[in-house]
Amino acid sequence: MFWRRGSYRPLPVPVGCGGGRHVLRTARLVLHTPRDVLDMEIGMATGVDAGAQWWLGSIADSLVTAETAEYLLGIDDRNRVARLRAFPAAMRRELVQPVVPPEPVRTQWLLAVDPATGRVAGLSSLTPDDDGAIGVRLAPASRGLGLGAELLAGTAQFGHAHLGLECVRAGTEVSNDSCRRALSAAGFVPCDGPVRHTLANGRVTDGAWYRHGTSEISWCASIREAPAMQA
Repeated sequence: MFWRRGSYRPLPVPVGCGGGRHVLRTARLVLHTPRDVLDMEIGMATGVDAGAQWWLGSIADSLVTAETAEYLLGIDDRNRVARLRAFPAAMRRELVQPVVPPEPVRTQWLLAVDPATGRVAGLSSLTPDDDGAIGVRLAPASRGLGLGAELLAGTAQFGHAHLGLECVRAGTEVSNDSCRRALSAAGFVPCDGPVRHTLANGRVTDGAWYRHGTSEISWCASIREAPAMQA
């Protein structure tokens, strides 16, 4: 979190892109670059429950407990400072460290916030140097509302209109019907990809692959400012 001298309020979400950070809006969500480690921890907590982990396949030791995840998902900018006090001092110092914006070709993270509640609804990633690969996760309370399709569509638009990518892609399991419906609703179409995919925890899955393309691309201020774009 970025602390102001004499205050304990985090800086607000920026109104526009700049300094390597991004923000965009969909119909029901605000997507922005995580500001600090706490933002990232809240975002990752959206997918630690058993239902999400069956599909995500993270390494168990990398996940917070269900109790901690529930606590993190109850944080918004109004109660953020008070809830930070529940963590040990050393952990608080780590959680308030700002996230350093990645290079434009590296993995970009977007925190999805419900502006009506201020709570985090999900987290997405887009990796330009991995063929524009997209990944998303939603908090349990945000599932079944069509927000998965909205987050996928918003992240695809981020790739096209902010990062200048003509095509982005996403993969899921053949048996993950809800994810496949969300991808279709977001405008993704089936494409070729590996028949088998191994998750981080070693589970081998049957892959279903999708792409989202456009000829109308652009670069936002954060990308235009990057040294690689100015060379």
